[in-house]
Amino acid sequence: MITAISAVVIFLLLILTHELGHFIAAKSVGVRVLEFAVGMGPAIFKRRRGETLYSIRVLPIGGYCQLEGEDEESDDEQAFGNKARWQRFVVLAAGAFMNILTGFVIFLIIMFLSAQVETPIVNEVIDGSPAQAAGLIAGDRITRVNGVKINIQQDFDFEMSRYQGGDIAIDYTRDRKEYAAVLTPMPSEDGRFILGFKKTVLDLTFGERLRSAYYSTLYFSKVVIVSLGDLITGRYGFREVSGPVGIVQYIGEAAKTGVMDLLYLTALIAINLGVFNLLPLPALDGGRLLFLLVEAARRKKIPPDKEGMVHFVGFALLILLMLAATTNDIGKLVAGLAGQG
Repeated sequence: MITAISAVVIFLLLILTHELGHFIAAKSVGVRVLEFAVGMGPAIFKRRRGETLYSIRVLPIGGYCQLEGEDEESDDEQAFGNKARWQRFVVLAAGAFMNILTGFVIFLIIMFLSAQVETPIVNEVIDGSPAQAAGLIAGDRITRVNGVKINIQQDFDFEMSRYQGGDIAIDYTRDRKEYAAVLTPMPSEDGRFILGFKKTVLDLTFGERLRSAYYSTLYFSKVVIVSLGDLITGRYGFREVSGPVGIVQYIGEAAKTGVMDLLYLTALIAINLGVFNLLPLPALDGGRLLFLLVEAARRKKIPPDKEGMVHFVGFALLILLMLAATTNDIGKLVAGLAGQG
């Protein structure tokens, strides 16, 4: 029961914040909002205020924001399609922005509930390690790994998790001066590759909490993009992709572990949803933004019916992708149950 309740609350929260972003942006630039709905399916409550119908629907699995002239021609001057390109851009991008902002706010809550945070600052160097050979000492802050900026500990851990052999170039600061070194990671007892130093745990100040929340948001945004690239290039197989069933399972596990884990997972899903929606794929907000850029380059409006057809095909393909990911989830679940048996 706790899994189902947690999943419904999280999905409803994240979809509603996404649609709320579209709603606020549409209202701010004068686009007519026909309906703002909480939930899907038949309405159990309706109330009209001004030009907008507000409704609560029977299935608590999301919601939607219906705009005048979004997918069809309209003579209404307040229609979405009749607004300036920059106004349509703002409306389309606002949903993903709200998801990413939600992730940031949740990370901020996590940081204010936490007393300490791990940092990429050397605390103690292990004898005989690559770090010792490179001359690293306590207090050095790692700033780059192979040219990638390191802001928080997760950045460093992520770059080390992608290590596939050879030397690693690091930049670090000591007494406000910058230094560089080249190290060859060594294997640890748990099979990972390490540089050979222990990280520093710092007490969180107000400024550090804000900084950690901000860079955690950037970190997970980067991870989504890099992971998609890894999927396309074949670094990871499609079988490692999780769909709705897998996500619900993760939510259930996090809910049983504790509030902090549930908040952390919710922030991750929120950022994932926001970044994914910005991808230039049909049916996604990013796909619609791409059409706007094409329209700007052509200096000619694309017929809504033709654009709508492209998005319809894209939506069908996304449904097939979701079904394939769900099949993956079920296969993992069955394999797990068989293993327990």
